[in-house]
Amino acid sequence: MRFGLGPMTLESVQGWRCAGCRKPDVGCCGRKQVDIYEEVLEHAVTAEWWGFDSVWVDERHFTPDSFNSSASVVAAGLSQRTDFVRVGMMPVLGLVNSIYVAEEVACIDNINAGRTIVAGQVPNDETVRGWAGSGASNSVERILDDIAVLRKCWGPNPFSHHSEFHNIPMNNEIHVEARGLDRISVQPKPAQLDMPLWMTGGTEAAEVARRTGVPYMAPGHLSLEQLRPNYEGLNSTFERIVPLIRDVFIAPTTDEAHRLAGTAIRDLYNAQIRAGLELTSSEFDKLVTDTIIIGDPDTCIERLYTYERELGVNYIVARLVYHNMHPGDSARAIQLFGQGVVPEFRMFGLPDEIRKVV
Repeated sequence: MRFGLGPMTLESVQGWRCAGCRKPDVGCCGRKQVDIYEEVLEHAVTAEWWGFDSVWVDERHFTPDSFNSSASVVAAGLSQRTDFVRVGMMPVLGLVNSIYVAEEVACIDNINAGRTIVAGQVPNDETVRGWAGSGASNSVERILDDIAVLRKCWGPNPFSHHSEFHNIPMNNEIHVEARGLDRISVQPKPAQLDMPLWMTGGTEAAEVARRTGVPYMAPGHLSLEQLRPNYEGLNSTFERIVPLIRDVFIAPTTDEAHRLAGTAIRDLYNAQIRAGLELTSSEFDKLVTDTIIIGDPDTCIERLYTYERELGVNYIVARLVYHNMHPGDSARAIQLFGQGVVPEFRMFGLPDEIRKVV
């Protein structure tokens, strides 16, 4: 099994206070958005050091609780700070012409020398309405068309694409550069010959993945029973990547994990509810039991084996970082996960004394 850190959501830090903090109107000791961006970059370096395969950045639009409106910009920063870990980005499809997404991904893939993974998101209704008048759509048909354009853009040959959602190249008097052209070639091309493309989201994203043959990565708030129908019909052989996002926090003991991260995780879900997540705050306790993985290394390992056994999952993207808590606690959680959980799945079959944390 492989492991990624994230997705980084860069959420608000207004609710967190360190011991003795006397500034009730701001984040702890004046932490601002610029501090959160720096924390994301530092946590990515920590994850790379402790054996993670990838680091991921999410994208959010039109919500007051998160401020990462461009996955590509943050992914470019992660690419510069890291050396060999893969950089996962989760752009929202259907909001703009797919050519722009393809161009940004290709630029980032050249910056990091071919380490990019793209997991496209299907926009929710609130996001689409927030961009009213742009032709934005969250229909399965629109996302399928977006993927077709992305693949053509990243391919080696000039192309044309005319559909209900795209008109490439656009031959009109205003679009001077494309006037008279019947095909175009998007530059730059990705550094990778075959750009990894996944889908992430709910039922619609699973349907797109099923129809296009790309890996499907479910979001962190879905329970095992909710996940089953989304993963049905997808190839779960060892050769196929079967990813899954989980909200995880780890500490030396389960009690300490709940003490350190319990409030921060609840704050995160409350923010997601305000942003349109179909969940009530009263369901949070059930989430902790059914979905959120929080505890000591043995607890985390046991829960992860469940997803491997039940769904064939072989790639876990674990959040681990909650900006509404002390960044040092997050860094220690990344380290402990790298020491106490990753070796269990990388060195399966070796004696426990070798795999366990000393």
